[in-house]
Amino acid sequence: MEKLDLDIIMQKCLFLFGAGASYDSGCLTSSQMLEALEEELNKPKSFKLIEPEAEALRFVISSLEYHSKWRSLESGSQFRFTSNIEELALVIRKIKNRENFLPYPITGNWADKLITLEKQFDSKSEDDKGLFANLENKLKSELVPLWLKHDSAKLGYLDPLVQILSSDKLQTPLECFTLNYDKTIEDALKKHETMPYTGFVSSEWKGMETLDVPDNFDKIKYYKLHGSIDWVRLQLDGSVKELDGLTMEQKSDIDIEHSPYIIFGHGSKTFSFNPFFDLISSFKKKLEERDYIFAIGYSFFDPYINNLLIEALNSSPYKKLIIINPNWGPHDLPANDETEKFDLYTINSGQSVSQILSEYIRQIQLNSFYSELPEFNLSKIGGEKTIHFMEIGFNSFLEKYFSNEGKELISMISDYEQSRMNEESPF
Repeated sequence: MEKLDLDIIMQKCLFLFGAGASYDSGCLTSSQMLEALEEELNKPKSFKLIEPEAEALRFVISSLEYHSKWRSLESGSQFRFTSNIEELALVIRKIKNRENFLPYPITGNWADKLITLEKQFDSKSEDDKGLFANLENKLKSELVPLWLKHDSAKLGYLDPLVQILSSDKLQTPLECFTLNYDKTIEDALKKHETMPYTGFVSSEWKGMETLDVPDNFDKIKYYKLHGSIDWVRLQLDGSVKELDGLTMEQKSDIDIEHSPYIIFGHGSKTFSFNPFFDLISSFKKKLEERDYIFAIGYSFFDPYINNLLIEALNSSPYKKLIIINPNWGPHDLPANDETEKFDLYTINSGQSVSQILSEYIRQIQLNSFYSELPEFNLSKIGGEKTIHFMEIGFNSFLEKYFSNEGKELISMISDYEQSRMNEESPF
């Protein structure tokens, strides 16, 4: 086997960031956002909510708790599901749009509870968009940006990432995809006078594959699949801009409904317009090309993203999904430390950890709560050793595998490559 260097290794890897990747900066995860909202609901005049708004949130949150327990019971209590802010946003949007498929007990109380609250809101508010449209906008435009403010003093955990980007041994840009809206990565790199390329040049969307990339963008391509808190859409032509680079005329043309321009809440996330179409197309393409997919701080509650991951994993027996997360999945997995390969263990059922986690993802894919047509979702992950799970945080992962110019990461991937060669040519 040829000796693998840092550049060759990075050409084989893809990194997918979920909310847990920004946790150490002070940004809240989706479940923590829901907890923060619950705390605020107990405060008088919280976020300037009038009582019908607060009561509607209490009612929907209570319904989510019911549904989480129901999903856990449906799995035979093998897995324990908890609610999060994305689920709340999904239900609010369903109610606003008068969709037929709503989680019980909301459906059982539609006529008396929700309509009564809407009438109370209309009588106390001058907003003509309605109670649930108003709540959706407050969550996305006011609360989410507040919850995603990071502490600049806590960005040191990203130093190993900064260091590896400055290595002369790295010539190929890191391919990093994120489901997050925050600017943690951008601000951490900016402190070190470098910037990831996000598809924008002078605040104009140019796409991820353009050759017209300024020299000050460094060795990381950062695909923000669900948008960003500093993106806005203009009303006149529907173009997407970065907020900091807007002219005065453009600032007056911002579409308030899409400020910030983010895909918020579970459900359908397929769009045939840019930048989202280009971004998800790039994700699919890179998944096909790369053999080692690192999912960092991702909860796997997005069936659309999961479909792309599963499709890629099933296309080759040698692709690996390496999950980096200290608090994810079933809670009865065997204990280990980060130096051990999790999928070598079995529990009382005799299943490997890879099999258990595959089943956990399958339960999510087939649940009607997370997607409108779950029967079309891919749910079966082939291969008993496809998923590897490292029960550590992003900070620990970076410290161990990105320090010393990626020495440990090179060793890890080299071990995988050696195992692959042994399977292909056992004699």
